[in-house]
Amino acid sequence: MQETTKVSTLPLLTGLLRSASTNNTPAATRTAWVPMLALQDCWSRLPRVEEGGGTDLPNWAKAVAVHLPRTAAAMLELDLAQRTRSPLDPVLRAKLRWVVAHANRCAYSEAYALADLRRLGCEVRAIKTLTGPIASWPEEDREPLEFARRLTVSASTIDDDLFARLRSRFGDSQVAAMVLLAAYGNFQDRIVLGLGLPMEAGGPLPPIAVKFAPGAFPSALHVPSPGAAQPLERAGETLVPRDPEWSELSFDDLQVRLERQRDRIPRLPVPDWSEIRHQLPPTFAAAPTRIVWSLICLGYVPELAVPWSVATRTLWAECPQDRVFEESLFWIQTRSIRCNYCMGHCEMLLEVAGLDKPSVKEHTRRLASDDWSAFPPAEQRAFALARKLTRTPWRLSPADYRTLENDLGPKAAMATFWWLCRGLYMTRVSDGFQLPLERENVFAEYATKSSTQD
Repeated sequence: MQETTKVSTLPLLTGLLRSASTNNTPAATRTAWVPMLALQDCWSRLPRVEEGGGTDLPNWAKAVAVHLPRTAAAMLELDLAQRTRSPLDPVLRAKLRWVVAHANRCAYSEAYALADLRRLGCEVRAIKTLTGPIASWPEEDREPLEFARRLTVSASTIDDDLFARLRSRFGDSQVAAMVLLAAYGNFQDRIVLGLGLPMEAGGPLPPIAVKFAPGAFPSALHVPSPGAAQPLERAGETLVPRDPEWSELSFDDLQVRLERQRDRIPRLPVPDWSEIRHQLPPTFAAAPTRIVWSLICLGYVPELAVPWSVATRTLWAECPQDRVFEESLFWIQTRSIRCNYCMGHCEMLLEVAGLDKPSVKEHTRRLASDDWSAFPPAEQRAFALARKLTRTPWRLSPADYRTLENDLGPKAAMATFWWLCRGLYMTRVSDGFQLPLERENVFAEYATKSSTQD
């Protein structure tokens, strides 16, 4: 790439950082809403490094590592995989990432995507076209970029024909990578927006080429044991303003949608476990799975799916949470964007977490109502955050995270917030592939040891 191209593109990046932001505060000058570690302190808290290390770190790593250093380390390896190991063409990958960030109004991630394009030698004209009106997108980019945009703003409404055309043009592995990239972007953008993170002082960083030493992350899936199920309140108070749209779909309506999802034909064939286990690390290949979500992701893009699963497993091991509370939060998110597959999994996992079938039905019926008085005040406030983070992450404020922290404590708040961001990854994958909901509880076999979807 010529130096003149670098220089002439800088005003575009600078303008982006100054114009698009959360709360009208420029991303380059905003003060984080949470503590961030100094560089050397952060590296000292992260697990031992086998390759790389010592370089500058993104602010999301410095913020998450305050309470969850191993999870932050897993996120670094995940980000490296998404930016350097995807089967997608690197230029297309960066364009797709910009579209996701733009839809989420995340100036930080927009700038990172443009910086990746600059490093790849993308011409200024092409960058201006990408960041201009949708109608100006080149014909060859239009459908993949529109797919990424719709995965972000209305994933459940994508038509099968669009996916089929992308599959025909790019092949199974690349179209699967598009889905996982959009899912990752929706996760990462919410980490940035929900913590109010500023751009690094020197601007966007290249991928952090780091590999952590063996033992840095859990060797097996670890999740909290089921706790004692807490009864619902009978005379509680609703602390969250009622939302007429929320109760527009009744509990019975939602159950009809779940039944339809059980008959859904997936957009990619679901591989058998015997077909994919040979391409997985030993810790993943040791235990078979019947979860459609896992079979699709691990089967088509293990280079992206495994780092994601490592990150989620690490979060569970580093800060176990109440499982009914976790799945209730995830249920709120699935309802917010009408992801039927993940909603069905929430019901399964609530049962694994210790609720019997009648209790699961009553619990989710209350969640489906716009009256949450049956739940404790702290949970109601967390449900409201889950809904806001899902629908309009750019409208989050410092008070949103501060309330979560006051209710749960600093470490549990960070773990819960991470879990919420994770939920917006899961739903994009489920809706992107339109996965058929399993008819039996595919998590039940883990009930006495460990259970969750990765």
